[in-house]
Amino acid sequence: MQLFSFSSYAERKNAPELVACWQQTTLLAQVLQGQAGSVYCPICRHVSSLKLPPGVLDPREHMCCDVCGLNSRVRAGMALIYDLAPSAECIYMTEQATPAFVAMQKRHPDVMGSEFQPDAKARRQLSRHLGALGGRGEVQYQDATALSFADASLDAVLSFDVLEHVPDYRQALAEFARTLVQGGVCVATFPFTDTLETRTRAKVTAQGDIEHLLEPEYHGDPISGGVLCFYHFGWDVLDAATEAGFNSARMVMPWAPQSGFYYGLWTLVATR
Repeated sequence: MQLFSFSSYAERKNAPELVACWQQTTLLAQVLQGQAGSVYCPICRHVSSLKLPPGVLDPREHMCCDVCGLNSRVRAGMALIYDLAPSAECIYMTEQATPAFVAMQKRHPDVMGSEFQPDAKARRQLSRHLGALGGRGEVQYQDATALSFADASLDAVLSFDVLEHVPDYRQALAEFARTLVQGGVCVATFPFTDTLETRTRAKVTAQGDIEHLLEPEYHGDPISGGVLCFYHFGWDVLDAATEAGFNSARMVMPWAPQSGFYYGLWTLVATR
């Protein structure tokens, strides 16, 4: 797996090698629409058959492995943590009732996860959903802006498309940094515009109401059916990460056509 890694938008703009990746992705996307291509999935370690739905050119939410069921965005993020932190033992994921958590649990039985669901009855329903997916354990509640973990107690934090749903995402980043050991790694995916500034779609007012600044956008959820998206992030998320306490932060794009990782899988990699 090749990694394109940049610490700023300026550095990324001066990377002509990305053009070739984009061109190859465009061609492959056209070829793979409606027909399968065989690749090796590094998550479940099986040869899988991947394809794009007709009319879809962006593989980020597609190219699902037919063995583990994970899309290219999640598979690339998990491959990154295996590559960057192979000795990590104490791992926390900001999700639990998902195929991604189940896949991580198979490789790291002691991985910890949670859902932002304070209602015990709803968590029991999520626990049943986790079991139906093949996972183990009871779903736990955590607030990403006020984690219950001790300082410097985690080796790695994985957050796949969660931060855009957290109104105070800066505090969530600060909690990730606080709970990581020195040298610990946070790998996070989110809607990324590849532009300088983060776009705020909605905000919470001082009175606790939601104010929509753009057309409301909701993302899928196994129980509620949809969660409001507050942000589409830009390159300034790197500044937010360092201000939150990380020693370094980069936007990384994994590239591995043999695993179905194509252009556009931008991922935050922040090191404590």
